[in-house]
Amino acid sequence: MNQINALCARLGERAAGSWQEESAVWLLATHGHWLPELQRARLIVDDGEGSSRVAWRLVAAACLNAGDGTLSGTIEAWQVLRLACVLTGRHVLSLGNLYTLDEHNMRLALHAMAWAAGGHAWAASLGLLPPAHEAETPSGRVRCEAHPGVHNQSRDCRHPHYAGVDGPEPQVGHPYRVTD
Repeated sequence: MNQINALCARLGERAAGSWQEESAVWLLATHGHWLPELQRARLIVDDGEGSSRVAWRLVAAACLNAGDGTLSGTIEAWQVLRLACVLTGRHVLSLGNLYTLDEHNMRLALHAMAWAAGGHAWAASLGLLPPAHEAETPSGRVRCEAHPGVHNQSRDCRHPHYAGVDGPEPQVGHPYRVTD
């Protein structure tokens, strides 16, 4: 597993259970530009215990000064980053230039918005992504019919597990919880 894939997994573990956070992390990971850039700028915080999180407040502040700080990206990339911040539900940023996204990034953006609004399974059911580009939960963990949220399947849990659109996707925790 390369460093960025490992980072995606750690961020996904932290985001698991919050559709908003999951969708924002998925969007950044799938877009491809921002995770290495945020890591380079030290806007991804490692807690020292194997978990990482995006410092969304600092990222949102960087979006207000796009191009003037340590982060760099195209106009289209900045729109993706702004959208990811907005998806967390804690930041109000202008999305007035979403029309600048090409078709691929527009589909990613629409899928992420649907995920934040109704969960991964509902977003996948809309068919916004081509079949070759199926969205997975960033952590790779599975959902369990008996336990809220997601967890790693183990021999201790004998309940049916699924990943994707085959079953309900519970929302756990308060949707407006603050993580940074």
